Amino acid sequence: MSMKPEMIVALDFDRADAAKNIVDMTGDAVKWYKVGLELFVADGKNIIEYLKKKDKNIFLDLKFHDIQNTVVSAVLASLQYETDMVNMHTQGGGEMMASVVERVSEHCAKTNVRKPLLIGVTLLTSLDEKYMQSMKIGFQNSKDYVLHLASLAKQSGLDGVVSSAKETPFIKETLGRNFITVTPGIRPAEASVDDQKRVVTPKDAKNMGTDYIVIGRPVTQAKDPAQAALKILEEMN
Repeated sequence: MSMKPEMIVALDFDRADAAKNIVDMTGDAVKWYKVGLELFVADGKNIIEYLKKKDKNIFLDLKFHDIQNTVVSAVLASLQYETDMVNMHTQGGGEMMASVVERVSEHCAKTNVRKPLLIGVTLLTSLDEKYMQSMKIGFQNSKDYVLHLASLAKQSGLDGVVSSAKETPFIKETLGRNFITVTPGIRPAEASVDDQKRVVTPKDAKNMGTDYIVIGRPVTQAKDPAQAALKILEEMN
């Protein structure tokens, strides 16, 4: 059984060869990788096939957000890649999320394709209360807004949400320990926060009870990515 939280390394590159290089350099130190918009648009099929050949787990981080039929169709289309985790914006609404869950479950049952974890994006970790005020979102703070979106995601049948680790204790307490939390904005204690605002360290994330942490530049821009990954895992022990 895997220890929690599991680490997902973000392959935020615009070329498949750069992403493949990181996968080769990290070796057995990393099991999960995130393929986001930049890399998927550049060479998604290539890198996904490479990761599968290397027996890696894949988080397809495309954050689908559109009208219901379009999101359902997009998630169904993504099943051809047999990835392990797929996400969509919770702000698309409960009806959209519930429809995705229903259609994906039906498709996987009929085709004998393994169902990926379906995850809802709450509030991006690059955003905070200032953003909420500017957009006139009627919640007092990000915690309450994230909990509202996470509750909607669970009611709709999603497996979990993407949120800051700072919201994880409230999500777990309210929605249950089995409701998955995926937390980006993770930075080792000595690392720069870059463009993130709601950030925590890997050790903090573990103590807060999250299931998956997403790490990007602290691993992918390290001189020795494998050692950087192992150091992060050690930091959580």
